[in-house]
Amino acid sequence: MTYQISFRYLLLCTAGLIYSACGPKGQQQNPSATDSTAVTAAAPLTDKALIIPGESVGPIHLNDADSTLLDQLGEPDYSDAAMGKAVLAWYTTGDSPAYPVSIFTARDMGNDETARIQQIRITSPYYTTSEGICASSSLAQISAEYSTEQVEAYEKDGQQYAVLDTKQGIAFEVSPNDSCVAIIVYQPGAGTSSYLPLRALE
Repeated sequence: MTYQISFRYLLLCTAGLIYSACGPKGQQQNPSATDSTAVTAAAPLTDKALIIPGESVGPIHLNDADSTLLDQLGEPDYSDAAMGKAVLAWYTTGDSPAYPVSIFTARDMGNDETARIQQIRITSPYYTTSEGICASSSLAQISAEYSTEQVEAYEKDGQQYAVLDTKQGIAFEVSPNDSCVAIIVYQPGAGTSSYLPLRALE
């Protein structure tokens, strides 16, 4: 009899240990919950949408000839040129509202007569850095990824906007409510000065 009681007691203890090991903790580690998280994770960026500081915005690359822009975007909606420098601007097709893309090009007069892309300014949130920063990100989100300093300010509709530079080939235009309204990708070391205004379509 004593042996039977001890055996039953051992069975009860063993069952209790199994329950405690596979109870609430096991439920928290439910594989289906992990799978759900994986499903909701952001899809990887494509080359068409990726911003690379100091290099490119989607298929538009710094230092490429301006002829590549006509191949990709067609005739510009706006252009202005002076002293071997030019600003070309397009409204992004298919977007509502239309988001202007502005490109600053320059010729190395006497050395290279090809007008090459020096700056790219985009306003569409479609384009995103690898950290997830885009036009529409908050200043707090930008500050979490980049160290910036204000290098310029401009007025629009009676309000002051700031241009915040990283010195790493990317700068952010920020509205009075601390929201990013545009991103500028430029040649490292050149800064954000474009000689001709990049905001002509706004």
